[in-house]
Amino acid sequence: MKCLSGLVALAVVFTFCNGAAVVDKDRFLSTNPLDDVDSDWGYVTVRDNAHMFWWLFMHDTSYQPSFLAPQEDVPLIVWLQGGPGASGVGYGNFEELGPLDINLERRNTSWTGVGHVLFVDNPVGSGYSYVSSSDAYTKTIDDIANDMVALLKGFFQVHQELKTSPFYIFCESYGGKMAAATALAIQHEVDNGSMEINLQGVGLGDGWNSPMDSVNTWADYLYQMSLLDENGKAAVENAAAATQQACDDGQWEKATNLWSLTESVIIRNTDNVDFYNILAPHHATVSNRIRSDRHKWTGVRDELVTAYAVHVAQYATDPLDELMNGMVKDYLGIPRAVRWGGQSGNVFNQQAGDFMKDNVDTVDQLVESGLKVAVYNGQLDLIVDTPGQELWMKKLKSSNAVTLQSLSWTPEYAYLGQDTGGYSKTMGNLSFWWVLKAGHMVPADQGEFMLYLMDTVMNS
Repeated sequence: MKCLSGLVALAVVFTFCNGAAVVDKDRFLSTNPLDDVDSDWGYVTVRDNAHMFWWLFMHDTSYQPSFLAPQEDVPLIVWLQGGPGASGVGYGNFEELGPLDINLERRNTSWTGVGHVLFVDNPVGSGYSYVSSSDAYTKTIDDIANDMVALLKGFFQVHQELKTSPFYIFCESYGGKMAAATALAIQHEVDNGSMEINLQGVGLGDGWNSPMDSVNTWADYLYQMSLLDENGKAAVENAAAATQQACDDGQWEKATNLWSLTESVIIRNTDNVDFYNILAPHHATVSNRIRSDRHKWTGVRDELVTAYAVHVAQYATDPLDELMNGMVKDYLGIPRAVRWGGQSGNVFNQQAGDFMKDNVDTVDQLVESGLKVAVYNGQLDLIVDTPGQELWMKKLKSSNAVTLQSLSWTPEYAYLGQDTGGYSKTMGNLSFWWVLKAGHMVPADQGEFMLYLMDTVMNS
């Protein structure tokens, strides 16, 4: 393979190999805990003016969970964060499932114990990914999927040895829409012979795959959990009904604005309930962040400020922001002009016309294709509550999905004999998992059980 080296963006050296740009890491290595982790990273220019960043952590047997047998074939697992605009390279890596935590100490439940883990900052503009022209942001879920296909093609030019590894996409929140769309796009590429990849399945974690099924169940969920009185319940129901009407009318940007308004109604009537874990302490974090940080959020319309504060800015608070824009940025040799998370407001704003659309049909097509599809949800999550997930699962039309609905669930344990960690239903290549004592960030809240869940899905 012929490679050319050149100077780009403030004298950072990249190596370009058939369109894939990889940082020359040797110039930036320093003595810190990241030196003890086997990883690689780089950029892929997925379109003109659109540069997407990836960070690969290799399988490390020292992290192998004691309660699981090693995988026969080491998988490659891609992690996609939510938002849209949140950083998997940052939040998913250091706060949830990477080999090191936010303090750069070993994480006992790192996913590198079961496979190679690839973090991607997508859509382009999230995390370290960036656009060099304002018209290069994605606007639809199909745009995002196409960029992910381009990213993976560039990645496999660098790591051809991983092409035959069992390939899975796991995700969180809005990442659920991105993962489903990306998996279907990859499957089309494979069927057409234009991509060589061993795609096996997807894990849709607390996924935003049917937004209105979440919004329409918020009031009942909060009321049953004693977090709304009847007046508050009525206020949330009215806001949700207006959001539903906008969706029915095909007014998608208006629907996104009204979704944000519905969240504001919940915040007022619950004294700032945490959308990611209803048992988390109540305090005015969202209101305070809006007052203190609004001037930093470029590209975010006023109607979406509350939603951005909850679902993107909350993923990028200190000390993560300090870490990613300081030591980690220097270590990776990221161009100085790129600020981690600096374009996330524009990402969030540009997806507003697509945000409230569902992609249940996409999930159905994945099930029909024979790929493994695991849907899992945290019991204490509000933004993507479990009752809403159950509703859209009932809309799936594949024979396995219809049969799954008639089954009774099975108790599941990370360790045999311990307290119940959750429940599951499985029919063929489709499964649904209820994860107890977990909020929106299941890998962070129930790390051992999440590893067991993944292992069960991959070995099914």
